[in-house]
Amino acid sequence: MGLLHAIMLAGILAVVAGLITLIVGRLGEAAVERQPEVRHAASRLPLGAQIENRLESRESDLRQELAGLQTALGEARRRRYALDKELEDARRSALAPVRVVGREDAGLNRFVAWMVNRLVQQAQTDTRNPVALDPEWASPQMIEVWSENLADARRDLQRYFPAPLGYVLLSIQLANSGAAKAGDETKGG
Repeated sequence: MGLLHAIMLAGILAVVAGLITLIVGRLGEAAVERQPEVRHAASRLPLGAQIENRLESRESDLRQELAGLQTALGEARRRRYALDKELEDARRSALAPVRVVGREDAGLNRFVAWMVNRLVQQAQTDTRNPVALDPEWASPQMIEVWSENLADARRDLQRYFPAPLGYVLLSIQLANSGAAKAGDETKGG
């Protein structure tokens, strides 16, 4: 029995100690809440929550705006790169020599041809410099050809830039019709 009484007494003391702790905690909490600074801080909590919500909303808006600006910046960089490339290509083509085959005449058609020289290309890959040809021939070169028709334009190109010397015709197309130009001049005159 003595053991049972001791266990019951220990249980009752534990319950009483828990109740005392709870009562002291409540009294301490009430004492703290009665202080004017705590009441003032408690009255500010709803305002702080509103401010926090507004700041989170603004943060979300700013993140969306930042994402949009980053996208716009990427687009601007791509446009600038493209424009810089176009400008560099325009400068390069402005400095490139204009090669003309045939005599410019109002009755002839103007063809634009693109040619390269495979021997120059081969020499550049072998790191040798051909003595007789301009290294620019390693990249496509524009040539204006004035001729009556496409077949004559090809023949004239082959005569001026022979294939045995490494010249290769990449493309040729009609740039404008000299016959239409001649007709316009006769109408205007």
